[in-house]
Amino acid sequence: MTWKRTFFRLAVVIAALAGTVAANARELDTLYARVLRDPANTELNLRFARLAEEQGVLRWALMAYERVVLNDPNNWDAKVGLMRVRRAMQPDFTLVTVELGTGYESNPLYYLPANQNPYTGRNGTTEPGKSTWFGQGLISLQDERKINGQAWRTNAAIFGRANTRYGDLNYAHAGGESGPVFDLWPGLSLTTALGAAVGYFDDRFYYGEGSGSATFEGQTAEGIVHMLRFRAAYRSYDSYWPSQEGWYYDIRARVAIPKLFGDGNLVALSPWVLWSDISGTVTNALVTEIQPGKYREVGGRVEVYQQLASWMTVGGSLAASWRDYSNDYVTGSTTEKRKDTLLIPGALVLFPGLLWQEWDLRFDYRYLHNNSNDPAKEFRDHIITAAVTKRFDPFRPAPTPGR
Repeated sequence: MTWKRTFFRLAVVIAALAGTVAANARELDTLYARVLRDPANTELNLRFARLAEEQGVLRWALMAYERVVLNDPNNWDAKVGLMRVRRAMQPDFTLVTVELGTGYESNPLYYLPANQNPYTGRNGTTEPGKSTWFGQGLISLQDERKINGQAWRTNAAIFGRANTRYGDLNYAHAGGESGPVFDLWPGLSLTTALGAAVGYFDDRFYYGEGSGSATFEGQTAEGIVHMLRFRAAYRSYDSYWPSQEGWYYDIRARVAIPKLFGDGNLVALSPWVLWSDISGTVTNALVTEIQPGKYREVGGRVEVYQQLASWMTVGGSLAASWRDYSNDYVTGSTTEKRKDTLLIPGALVLFPGLLWQEWDLRFDYRYLHNNSNDPAKEFRDHIITAAVTKRFDPFRPAPTPGR
């Protein structure tokens, strides 16, 4: 009968598979015994690691690849295998960051008088802008997990700021991006992502945006972390605003060097290049990282952090950017185009886990000094903020008190 022949063939296949698994298990045990007798043998360890990886015994494969790299640091097969196994063993994780803060800003309107459109001052005066207090909040998400065996990364954030004096400067932003992570070679990965964002400003819709990015990331054996990101985005502003729509492109890099000046020390360098081709009038709306208008910008930031104790870290930074505008002219001129140099020195004091439930406490100071070939566009601003921050995995059970 047909069903009997089918059943017999299935039984033969199952028996063959079982025999193969048993043979592989015996071969793995045999190789393991040989590795124990000769742990520095590169070829034996590689054979053992590959077979363990095929059989899903990833911890054994990991240890074998690590032995090869320890004894033969330039072995490419071991480095690639180690990268592959580590990625396969990496657990899914989700990190949520909540930040609440308040601050003081000495000159929130920069070079605009308090009643100049489109930022019509609600106090109805023609005086220059005054200082203000503000409150702000941030919720961000970092998530990485495997989908059908492929690592996938998602980043998202919601940010809002409200001013006590100038409600027309109230600002909110929500956005995110998501995409796969590819291991290119040992110490370097590529993340490609698509993203979207929206902005809300002066009690009305500000802009919508779509983007695409490619980010190369890696870490050296000395712990130096490096990143290079290419991004293109299309932004469209609401018809209320003088800015309209267009593309912008940026290239950003970051190198973080630990222990450059000793234990507990970190130095980070972050250069960038930015091209904005957004049509419409340039404004001073620096509430966003991408200012509306057409311009080219080159900049960089240097940061130095030093851990003084387990409960205290201090830091200092200096950012500088040079911007050439394409269709914004010096006041009173029809030929000379505006050029700005913005310097932002800053300082930070961080108290990690200082508050109840291990909230971090952070104090920041930044000084903005914009020097322009248009004297009407120069400004200075002091910003001081205090914020509390909590990071947690929403899917991980909270520890039981007393354990």
